[in-house]
Amino acid sequence: MLKIAVCDDEKYCGEKIVSLLEESLDKYGISVYGIDTYLSGREFVEKNDKSYEYDVIFLDINMPDINGLEVAKKIREVCPDILLVFITAFIDFALEGYKMEAVRYLLKDMLDEMFPECMEILIRKLSLQAKKIRYNFIEGEVELAVDRIRYIESNMHKLIFNVLGKKQVQFRLYGKLDDIEPELLKYDFLRVHKSFLVNVKYIAEIINYKVYLNDGVALPVPRERYQKVKERYYEIKGDMI
Repeated sequence: MLKIAVCDDEKYCGEKIVSLLEESLDKYGISVYGIDTYLSGREFVEKNDKSYEYDVIFLDINMPDINGLEVAKKIREVCPDILLVFITAFIDFALEGYKMEAVRYLLKDMLDEMFPECMEILIRKLSLQAKKIRYNFIEGEVELAVDRIRYIESNMHKLIFNVLGKKQVQFRLYGKLDDIEPELLKYDFLRVHKSFLVNVKYIAEIINYKVYLNDGVALPVPRERYQKVKERYYEIKGDMI
């Protein structure tokens, strides 16, 4: 079941988002879902107690007790996969929302206009999270969730899959990046170097000819590829507004 939370201290806005959600989910043929509503950041944090069992969370940024950015930081500490959407009357916090890997940043006075695109992206990302691929690794045949693959490194005729789990694990496969790149490009992977294919989801920033992942790992980007890599990265990530 798809689980969604809406946290907004303005009751009318929360109800509006729920109404838009119900309309959109019906449009996409999704009938099995649950929507929980919260009227403050503190209520949300206390009721969930570090177990944020949601697929999507809509967060108002400007709340009086614990604001949406603080709630998002708590969520990201334990749940990197939850899809976050920020809601606000202002655009001042767009950069902070970007750092929290928010899917979109919705303005309260433009909800009707902005919501359809937001839902389109959410549905796409949810389908990516469900996508799995199977390979005959050196370690044995393994089925991996595409969304959990952080990056793939080519080294000495082997492909090393760095995968996110309860702890980071690696799987090795004989082959070339060129052989698997076409399939993975469909799922928002980016070839940043002849030896590295990276899941854009885990990129924190691209600067000074390096790709930095959200855990601090730095991967090189050749000078001749740098501009193209940056352009493609921002194309995939999209504008926050």
